[in-house]
Amino acid sequence: MKHKILILGPQGSGKGTQAQLLAERTGLPALSMGQLLRDEVASESLLGQKIDSIINAGNLVSDDIALDVLKLRLQKDDAKEGYIVDGYPRNLAQYQTFSNFDIPTALLVITVPKEETLKRLLKRAEIEGRLDDNEETILKRLAIYDQETAPLIEKYTEMGIAHMIDGVGTIEEVAERINKALGV
Repeated sequence: MKHKILILGPQGSGKGTQAQLLAERTGLPALSMGQLLRDEVASESLLGQKIDSIINAGNLVSDDIALDVLKLRLQKDDAKEGYIVDGYPRNLAQYQTFSNFDIPTALLVITVPKEETLKRLLKRAEIEGRLDDNEETILKRLAIYDQETAPLIEKYTEMGIAHMIDGVGTIEEVAERINKALGV
């Protein structure tokens, strides 16, 4: 059976870490939209050049461009049996365009209380020297996440494929919860 897994969660929820661990267990490629965009820019393709100019102008790539990059990646041989996509789709518009292209078999939503997310992100900012990660900007991004992703989580819940995963605990404990939800 093909496993087409999406992982969502607020920044600092551990979705990237869990996507990598799940990829190791299943043999499926773990794909992050940010990395896919960086890889496309590095390839110096026409699409990559377009993305580079958009990003260098300080703008976000459109939902259509993001989907084009994802579609290209999902055509590679290692994604024939499925995939794990971290952090996409993020809003209803992306949900609509992605749904016209492919239907996932599971959505994992890693939930973490706002206070815990804030604590994790402030610690990460301190360790990595991220000056833009202060309490005000983090809270703003968390509010945007809540506002934009709640409606699409509801859509996947209606489809019967959404699994809410408690993201508090050790990396191993969260991974075990994911395994149980997916039956792997």
